[in-house]
Amino acid sequence: MDNNLNTEERLSKEFDKSINRLGRYTSIIALAFMLSVPFITQIYFGLDINFGDVLVASSGLIAMFLPMAVVENISYYQIIGAGGIYLSSITGNILNMKLPCAIAGMKIAGVEPGTKEGDVISIIAIGVSSVVTTIIIFLGMFFVGQALLPLLNSPVLAPGFANVTPAILGATAVPALLGNKKLSVVPVILSLVAYFIIGAKFGMYQSYVLIIVMVLSVGSAYINYKKSK
Repeated sequence: MDNNLNTEERLSKEFDKSINRLGRYTSIIALAFMLSVPFITQIYFGLDINFGDVLVASSGLIAMFLPMAVVENISYYQIIGAGGIYLSSITGNILNMKLPCAIAGMKIAGVEPGTKEGDVISIIAIGVSSVVTTIIIFLGMFFVGQALLPLLNSPVLAPGFANVTPAILGATAVPALLGNKKLSVVPVILSLVAYFIIGAKFGMYQSYVLIIVMVLSVGSAYINYKKSK
C-alpha cells in the first residue's frame, strides 16, 4: 500500500514538473513570436520607436489589465490546472471558450476540478478546442468569410453575438453556484453591491473588484470551514 502511494506521489510530481517545464518553454516561444511582429515591422519600415512614449501610452491599459491577468490566472488555475492555464493563455479566448470547454469535458468525464484527472481532461479539452477553433477560422477566412459577413453584422443577429460571453458564463456559473450555495453567497452579494455602487464604470474597475471579492470570499470560506469543524 505504501509503495503504491509513493509511486502515485512520484508520478504526480513528475507530471507537474513536466507540465510546468513544457509550459514555460512554449510560453517563451509564443511570446517571442508575438513580439517579433512589431519589431520586424519596425525594422522593415525603418521606424523609430520611443519606448518611453510607448510605456506612457500603455500605462493606463497596464493598470487596468495587469491585476486582472494575475487574478484570472490564479482563479482559473483552481479549475483547469497548470497545463490548462499555459495552453489557454497561449491560444486565448479563455473566458468565453477554453474555460467552458474544460468544465464541460470534466463534467462529461466525471472528474472533479483540481484533481490530476481533471487537469488531464482540461488539457485535452482545451487542446481540441484550440484545434477546432483554428480550423473553423481558417475555413471561414478563406472560403465563407465574405459571404457570412453581412449576415453576422445584421441588426437581427448582432445583439446575440454581443451577449455570447454572458450566456456562456451563465450556463457554466449557475450550476456551480447552486451546487455550492454557502460558498457562493458572499462573492455574489459583494459583486452585485460593487456593480450597483460603481455603475456604468464597472468595467474599468472590475479587475480591482475581482481581487477584493476573491480575498473576502476566501476569508468567508475559511470562517465557514472553521465553524463546520
